[in-house]
Amino acid sequence: MAMAHSPSLRSRVSQVLAAGALTYTGVLVFLTHYPKPQELLGDDLPPDKLLHFLAYGVLGFLVTAAVVTRGRWSWRTAGLTALALAGFAAIDELTQPLFGRSAEPLDYAWDLAGLAAGIVAVATGRRLLKSQFGRPLRPTQQPAQ
Repeated sequence: MAMAHSPSLRSRVSQVLAAGALTYTGVLVFLTHYPKPQELLGDDLPPDKLLHFLAYGVLGFLVTAAVVTRGRWSWRTAGLTALALAGFAAIDELTQPLFGRSAEPLDYAWDLAGLAAGIVAVATGRRLLKSQFGRPLRPTQQPAQ
């Protein structure tokens, strides 16, 4: 009787991050399209542009972390991730007028700045961890003796 292979910790972390990114994206779209978000979030909010930066910084961080933990990271992947998220941010901004909100180019610029910060944070963290600990052993590798 063969035992089922349990997913690695890395795989589980990647799945949790992907689910978190998907859930966060849904909440983000809801909040950016809700006609009066202050009804949900209150009136005592940080400045609008800071909210754009933070909201998209978190999205960039979650998506990039999910990609990195799947072991698929390169300059090409970083660029594709950034382009996909920039496209999503543009669609998010451009569809807001359909829900009684305004689409502003400066909001989009802050979205992009937040995405860049989130992506760079994960890429930098990955690089620092890699330089500190080297490449982790793969399950089939044995430590050198």
